[in-house]
Amino acid sequence: MRNKGNKKTVRRDPLADALRFIKFRARSEWEVRNKLKSKGYSTEEIEKTLEILKLRGFIDDAKFAYLYAYDALTVHHKGPYRIRYELRMLHVDEYLIEDAVAKVLSEVDVSEIVRKLIEGLDERKRREKLYRHGFDTELFEG
Repeated sequence: MRNKGNKKTVRRDPLADALRFIKFRARSEWEVRNKLKSKGYSTEEIEKTLEILKLRGFIDDAKFAYLYAYDALTVHHKGPYRIRYELRMLHVDEYLIEDAVAKVLSEVDVSEIVRKLIEGLDERKRREKLYRHGFDTELFEG
């Protein structure tokens, strides 16, 4: 027979769940809000948790947008159009997206990334690859 007295009750803690969710990569406020909502937390619990995370610096959409854009461009070789699109899908404010993309483009040698991306491809394939990755194909013709 099982001893029912030893059963552990799971205590719901939205802050712990949120911290676990943002542990491995930066997240947008929208992502954290949706994750907590999917776990069944009330709007009040979610808003309180988000405030705590913002005050402690764990959630900052401006910093998130910059880090996302930098990583997308330098590691994944995504262009500015695709980065903007993906950040919009994560519900980051438009002005934060534009600031982040502009800052990253001013810091990174985009022509070197594009050169590596299209190396050895014919003209048609170059244009297609640049388009798929979110780069302006007119800037890099020839």
